[in-house]
Amino acid sequence: MRTLYIRQESLAAKGASVVRDADKRSVYLLIGKWGRHSDALSLYQISGDLLAELRQTSLGLLPRFDIYDHGEKVGAISKRFGFMHEMIYISSLHWLIVGNFLSGHYKIYHGTTTIMTSDGDGDLRQMTIASQHLEPICICIAATLDHWANRRSHLKLPSKAWHTSFNVPMDLRGNRAWHYASRPQNKQS
Repeated sequence: MRTLYIRQESLAAKGASVVRDADKRSVYLLIGKWGRHSDALSLYQISGDLLAELRQTSLGLLPRFDIYDHGEKVGAISKRFGFMHEMIYISSLHWLIVGNFLSGHYKIYHGTTTIMTSDGDGDLRQMTIASQHLEPICICIAATLDHWANRRSHLKLPSKAWHTSFNVPMDLRGNRAWHYASRPQNKQS
């Protein structure tokens, strides 16, 4: 079991990110972008060997990524609608991701075995991964989840984004409140 660190703002950005170990040594280099069909996020060993890759296969509100480990497709991950505490299942790997993706606190399970624990403190993402051969896939998944969480935190409601108000004045004839307020009251004695 090893703990790795990466800066959270670099996970959400397009470009290169360095993954470091507890001794602050550079271990992996994460390069790529997303947003277009066939875009890829690639994880390289510092020596330059390609270890894992996520390739975007669909666009839209619920994008899908295929997961490759050493050039072989091992699974797929896709965005789901949900609440703050979410769950994603990666069918080919039989992994279940559970937690709060917005805060960066989540775990990846295979059955009852914990594969990875992720904790974000706003600046650094700490990833504790059960096995060194699973690290490349877990890092790519963490980058994707952080990207989705970062994009969601920037979304605004239409009334806030367009600086409009959906409040209807009470004096409009089409408003039911106006009709009830102008109706004569029956007084019983």
